[in-house]
Amino acid sequence: MVEPEDLRAYVGGSQTDIEFITDCVIEAMLLVNQYVGGSNCPEEIIDNAVLVTGSELFNRRNAPSGIAQFASLDGAPVRVSLDPMRQTYALLDRWALRGV
Repeated sequence: MVEPEDLRAYVGGSQTDIEFITDCVIEAMLLVNQYVGGSNCPEEIIDNAVLVTGSELFNRRNAPSGIAQFASLDGAPVRVSLDPMRQTYALLDRWALRGV
């Protein structure tokens, strides 16, 4: 099971972010568990999916209107996915049935 401290280390967040990180972990767990449903997905895969989804949720905070801004003069804005599970679908699709 993923703990807030695991996600904090994964995203490189500070200790002052722990309350927000805890919310991200809870939301990521809900999203991942809803997606896999009652399938027989290994716990290690679910934990990895929670970390990846949680990091997407965490990084959204720095992407107003879905656009990430970078602190360099030559950096171009990058659109952030609206679906925080976009990266985890391929990981979980081996065990979960999509679109049923």
